Amino acid sequence: MENKQFPILLQHTISIKLLDMKIKNKSIFTLMLALFAIMIKAQVSVVNIQLMPYNITPDGLIAASIMNNGNAQQVQLISKFYNFNNELLITVKSNPFNLKQGLNSPFDGSRTIAATEYASGQQVNYIKTTRALPSGTFKVCITVIQTSGSEALDEFCDEIESNFNQYLYLVYPADKDTIETSTPMLTWSHSEPFSVLSQGEYYRMLVSEIKNDQSAEAAVTINTPVMGENYLTTHSLQYPYDAKELIPGGHYAWQVQKMANGVVTNKTEAWEFIVRKKPEEKEIKYVALKQRVDASFYTATNGKVYFKFNEEYSSQGSMSVIIKSDDGKEYPVSVSKDENGSSNETPLKVKVIGDNRFILDLNTQNIKPGFYIMHVKNEKKDVYLLKFYLP
Repeated sequence: MENKQFPILLQHTISIKLLDMKIKNKSIFTLMLALFAIMIKAQVSVVNIQLMPYNITPDGLIAASIMNNGNAQQVQLISKFYNFNNELLITVKSNPFNLKQGLNSPFDGSRTIAATEYASGQQVNYIKTTRALPSGTFKVCITVIQTSGSEALDEFCDEIESNFNQYLYLVYPADKDTIETSTPMLTWSHSEPFSVLSQGEYYRMLVSEIKNDQSAEAAVTINTPVMGENYLTTHSLQYPYDAKELIPGGHYAWQVQKMANGVVTNKTEAWEFIVRKKPEEKEIKYVALKQRVDASFYTATNGKVYFKFNEEYSSQGSMSVIIKSDDGKEYPVSVSKDENGSSNETPLKVKVIGDNRFILDLNTQNIKPGFYIMHVKNEKKDVYLLKFYLP
């Protein structure tokens, strides 16, 4: 019984081993096919893309150097161009061409354009019109396709930084300039239209106080801004009235930055300006009379004119005072000798030889606001004048 079963068991064992060998051979065959396909693909590779930011044309978008380690074959290129936000801007397809063995230059004359498709938008229109890129980061991807089997042999992507045509600079106030106002007009400029900005890109202006011995760049970078304005759409910005007030005598730094999704991608120099200190207001209380009227005038603050009169004669004479409006109307007035003296009707006696000071109180007169000329005549009939304004 045992002798009869042994050959049967051996037969089953041999069958199983043969089946196992078949399975293994099939797996090896499949693996070899996959490796062979990879080797075929690896024979074609894009070495680089020779695309310049000032030459964005359909021909430029397929200007790739391609290495072919296998036999010559027909291929086609598909190039896709994206902006910073990965939005597809341009698609270019080449006609089939012969990919020779070895390194294939993009300028050997074998490549021609089959189709070019532009997306819509201001950024695309700018590129299409100028054949150049606005400032920013872009990406180009080229796929090499085998014409016979429509199989992708290789794909290569590369980023392009464009800043060759971007001029971003400050205009006014000039660096180290002293300004007279605490709400200045801040002016800057750049070389590109605002419309070419992609989603997430914008310009902003920062103003920061300069502390101690900081540079303007350090102040803008480190200090909390006293004013920050995002999404600028013009080249002039009036310092906002609701921003933190600029202090007279303070030193401030300002800068314009280009932002892309919260990251600074370009910026101007940081400039400094100084807000001029207001001079101490010294009250010119008593104004000297003149023999001729010029463009200057005295403002009658609180309705009072303080004037001084120099008497050159030794006699204790008298003087008369009248005022005239622009239309020639005369007003009789009264003056006092000093702030503590009593009012006196004209003619008024001069106090002493030399500097005499008087007050003309318009609050007691029925005089409307406007410009007037005061006439003061001494005993020698010499006339002295003062042009004043009553608010």
